Amino acid sequence: MPDFTFQNHGSICILVPVSEAAQAWRDAHLPAEGEDCQEWGGGVVIEPRYVADILDGITNDGLSVE
Repeated sequence: MPDFTFQNHGSICILVPVSEAAQAWRDAHLPAEGEDCQEWGGGVVIEPRYVADILDGITNDGLSVE
């Protein structure tokens, strides 16, 4: 089971933490909702230009993304 699921909807992407480790990573590395961050469907909305850096950070920390 992956730690995160990733959905690309073209103009926005959604990163959903599905494990406890993923939720801890999200809390430590991404802003809280309302602090320059929006959530949708249990996940964090990400502009496509930031996706590569965020996914690199996740995998560099040993977590998986599907």
